Amino acid sequence: MERCRVFYVITVKSGVKKKDLRRFLEKEWIPALKSTPGCIEVELLDEYRDRAGYCISEVWESQETHIQNSTNLWGKEKPEIWKKLGEYGVIDCIWNCKIVMKI
Repeated sequence: MERCRVFYVITVKSGVKKKDLRRFLEKEWIPALKSTPGCIEVELLDEYRDRAGYCISEVWESQETHIQNSTNLWGKEKPEIWKKLGEYGVIDCIWNCKIVMKI
């Protein structure tokens, strides 16, 4: 199976400080992802265009693993973290790409 990389932008919710979103991502969101089977890597990227927020990059064993395990993570294991994200920001867009070559 081919690994996949998932990118998404989380824009800060009106009235929330960007540093508070970052603290939530670092202390709750990213650790939850990293503890999920099949998640190989998570990166927090700053300065995404002109948006007040962050881009997250995740590497998974496969697209199937990502879909199955992230659905389970946010829907069954840690729905409170998914819900809490809504207090800080909004996921704007998601890209789920197969990694075809790594140099």
